[in-house]
Amino acid sequence: MNAPSAVTDADLERLENFLCSDEGVPDSAMDVSTLEGFLTALVIGPNVAMPSAWLPWVWDFEAGEVDVVYKSMEQAQEVMGLIMGLMNRIADAFHHDPESFEPVFYRQAAWGAAEWCEGFLKATQLFDAESWANLWAADALKDIGDTERVRLVTPFLRLGDAEGIEITQQQGDVEKFVDAIVPSLVAIHAHWIARRSAAPAVAARLPARRDAPKVGRNDPCPCGSGRKYKKCCGAAPTLH
Repeated sequence: MNAPSAVTDADLERLENFLCSDEGVPDSAMDVSTLEGFLTALVIGPNVAMPSAWLPWVWDFEAGEVDVVYKSMEQAQEVMGLIMGLMNRIADAFHHDPESFEPVFYRQAAWGAAEWCEGFLKATQLFDAESWANLWAADALKDIGDTERVRLVTPFLRLGDAEGIEITQQQGDVEKFVDAIVPSLVAIHAHWIARRSAAPAVAARLPARRDAPKVGRNDPCPCGSGRKYKKCCGAAPTLH
């Protein structure tokens, strides 16, 4: 099966119509903007999450428990192709030119920035939450303009969290934090890329360590089975 191609905005409108339909789709399903924010955090985050882990949350944003019911196999394939195509589009942008990434809320007013940020935050809370929390706690202030500086997480909290939204409404600085989203995403993406690149090099510099004496292949197995080591724990593993 070929990998799904990146989707167009017309494709996303079709996906939005499906997500908002009443036939087989839970009321708690994400909309397209929430979905793109959610997928963006997965794409640029510290580790890969399998679709089997995150798909339940697409259909039930509140608890990840209620599933979608498709009319047919063809509909299931079409919808999954659109979702994975959206993920591919995000991944392609960050692979080739992160600063070129354009969230859907820049292209259509119906796809809101608040919903997008809510989806982004949800993914950081569900997958590798400790790694994300450490980044939020340790990150330096990031330039978002000529003089303004803000933490990487702030745009998402100010636009996608209930308390943050209330503060933003009081301050009247929505536009400032909408403009800060992409620069924050670029910095977050660069952070995790650097961490992944550094990890093998650090491991390679660590000396090998043996905590117990080497066991000969014909010696009694240290597990106590009474068999020779080569016939017991020293045997080649079976691949299933």
